[in-house]
Amino acid sequence: MLRFGRSPAVRRALAALLLPAALALPACGGGDDRDPEGVVRDFVDATNEHDAAKLCDELLSPEFIAKTTGAREGDTDTCKKQLGAVRGLRLRLIEVRRTTVDGDTAKVLAVLRVDGARQPREFDLTRQDGDWKLAGGSTPGA
Repeated sequence: MLRFGRSPAVRRALAALLLPAALALPACGGGDDRDPEGVVRDFVDATNEHDAAKLCDELLSPEFIAKTTGAREGDTDTCKKQLGAVRGLRLRLIEVRRTTVDGDTAKVLAVLRVDGARQPREFDLTRQDGDWKLAGGSTPGA
């Protein structure tokens, strides 16, 4: 059973990224060489490792953090506190089906195993200061 903590903002953030109805997914630049698929893979790893610092500092866009946690853009401390409280969530990336890049935006269609069930997810990414960041996502067809 997943425990999302007490904060409604954390539940909203995870619902926007992971759960079937609304799913999918910062602030530091540096121009690393991670492609959109690599960001999705790193997102799964960071989620499983409860690495809120990596999620908030490297993988999630500031706009997404602000929208889902109520924090101001650039306030990664609030993001880390909320996502760090999440326990019991385990993801497995089964496959990446398709990646499309259009300028500074990308979509990655992947299949995850969440809570024992195979679930397709479409991750939206944006390139900021040369780095790909998760900006949101959805369940295809939802």
